[in-house]
Amino acid sequence: MPSWSFVNILSVYIDDFLDTARLYNDVSSVIGTGIAKIISSEVDGVWRINAEAISNTGYVIILFQVLVSRIFEKRKAIPSFLTGILFAASGFIILGFSSGSVNSLVFLGVFVYAIGEMVSSPRIQEYIMWIAPKEKAGLYMGTNFLAIFVGALLSGLYTGLMGKFETMGHPEYVMYTLAAHLFVGILVIFIYTKTLGSFKERTE
Repeated sequence: MPSWSFVNILSVYIDDFLDTARLYNDVSSVIGTGIAKIISSEVDGVWRINAEAISNTGYVIILFQVLVSRIFEKRKAIPSFLTGILFAASGFIILGFSSGSVNSLVFLGVFVYAIGEMVSSPRIQEYIMWIAPKEKAGLYMGTNFLAIFVGALLSGLYTGLMGKFETMGHPEYVMYTLAAHLFVGILVIFIYTKTLGSFKERTE
């Protein structure tokens, strides 16, 4: 759910609760106005960052996926997966802080979340392939995608939650709630592996 919620609510969060004109100035001061205008729009004579252009991890993944994969390819799958979730949770916390006086923290938040995504997503899929009987690999992967479907289906709950936090005057709480969701996930998986053990790679 947190991953889908990132996709669903971040652009709304940026548009509604961050100063997109200030973000445009921050971006243009780093990469120049020519490039900044490509991902911005002029509204009533004021240039503003397009939230959809910066509220995704695609550009970070394109630039850093190979490097991140090389760093974690020799590490154990579950610890790597949990490390990725920890990065993602940290990204949500930074995104929460970005609604304060330093709106440009949104870029760091997206970057840190993207690192978590790059670490965790490939490793958990690799882990599922390791533990699956070869004749049932497709079934195991399908079950994984079923969980993704459930997360996508329920992620809209966070959109409503963000509205409730907005009425309280603290929209950033939705980001902290998403981070807490991930921390709970880390704790559950950690306890499970420590008490019941992790699955072993199948060799047949």
